[in-house]
Amino acid sequence: MTRFNETNVDLASGTVEVGAGLTWDQVYAVLKPTGVNVVGGRIPGVGVAGLTLGGGECLPSSESWKSYAIRLFIQVKSVWTHGRQCCWI
Repeated sequence: MTRFNETNVDLASGTVEVGAGLTWDQVYAVLKPTGVNVVGGRIPGVGVAGLTLGGGECLPSSESWKSYAIRLFIQVKSVWTHGRQCCWI
């Protein structure tokens, strides 16, 4: 999982692409200089994949349904071991 370790910010569309192998600490460190933020893990060391797949709660949002990580995704890309990619919207 650690090879999925990139965070890409698209200021024009207001989206952030986050690698599943990162921890939320790493994501926030990349985002801080951009002034962009995302709702994610609130405890140091929590992984992006673990929080998302485990149905974890994120930092509180003004709308309670948004406090679950998976509900904030626009798109999920799955990469199989042989390299095939699938996207779900």
